[in-house]
This record gives sequence, C-alpha cells and structure tokens, in this order.
Amino acid sequence: MRKIILMTICVLGSGFMLAGYAQKVGEFSYQASFPTGKFGDFIGKTSWVGFSGGGRGYLKSNEQLSIGGSLSWFYMADKKGKQTFTGPEGGVTTGNLTNFTNIYGLMAVIQYDLKKRNEKKVPYIRGGLGGAYQNQNSDIGIYRIQNDGFQFMMNAEAGVNFNMSANNGIVLAATYHYLPEASGMVTTSFFGIKLAVTSFSY
Repeated sequence: MRKIILMTICVLGSGFMLAGYAQKVGEFSYQASFPTGKFGDFIGKTSWVGFSGGGRGYLKSNEQLSIGGSLSWFYMADKKGKQTFTGPEGGVTTGNLTNFTNIYGLMAVIQYDLKKRNEKKVPYIRGGLGGAYQNQNSDIGIYRIQNDGFQFMMNAEAGVNFNMSANNGIVLAATYHYLPEASGMVTTSFFGIKLAVTSFSY
C-alpha cells in the first residue's frame, strides 16, 4: 500500500508541475486491446472498451521532451462457454463461465517527439510507470471467484500526432501495458491500438 501511495503522490506531483510550463498538451483517447500471455488465457477476446485521459508539459530545456500523468480504465470480458469445476463447498458445479476484469490505472508519463511539434506529422515514443487497481472475476453458475488488488503498471507507446490546427490534433498509436502478478491475479499484459484527440496550449 505504501508503494501505491508513493506512486500516486508522484503522478499527482507531475500533474501539479504542469502549472509551471507555458506549453501544455491535454489528451483523451479510446483504445482497442489485445490480451497476451497468461492474461490471454484468462481473457482471450479483443476488448473494445478502453479510455484514458491526461496532460503533459514540455520542458523549457528541451522542446521535444514532455512529462505528465494519465488516468485510464479498461474493461475486458470473455465468455468461455460451459465448464465444470469444484465449488468452494466441495460440490461439483457445471455452468457457463465468464471471465472479466476492470483495470483502473494511474501513471506518470514521459514522451519524446521525434520531430518539432509544429510539424504536420509528429512521430513520438512514450513510457509510463505507475499503479493500478484491478479486479479479475470468474462467474460460473451461481459462483463468483474474484481476485483484486493493486499492481504496478507499465506502459510503452509509439505513435504519430497529426496536427489538425494550431491548437488541436489527432493521435494514432500502438501501445503495450504490463502489470505483474499480484494478489492472486495473473500477470496482465496487452497490446492496444489507440486513437486520441489532443489540445495544445503553446
């Protein structure tokens, strides 16, 4: 819990730091996600529910480097069909199994633009580090098995910002999220395709 509090303070601190920058960017995005690894066994289907929002400020010493924070929410579900398992009271239960999870993330982010940001097309790379609360659920018959808790959350991203005007743009990016195993939850990893709108204050 102390680690989560520390990460929260760091992310919120990065947000307050934005007030010290004259050049700021706000972003709101939608993401389709593709589970991988052990998480792909738990959730095997593409998720169409993923949203994030955040802000960054450009460093005065480097006009292509910016830092900030982001909040995100992902919902993923997979209907596995009829399954048989031994219930917590020792009885055998047969029913339709549905696995689903909610992930609420909070991260500090750093981004480097590969071109000057006043170009029409600005490719970039981004990294994020923070924490997340997740609840992994399995519903079968009359039973629900739930594992939930806090995890570290890491993110890597590469994309292109298309400047539509002096103050607005559209972003298309490929992302990857990783949350290590914790609190009985399987290691969570997924790729994503992200579409975002941005607003600049230069």
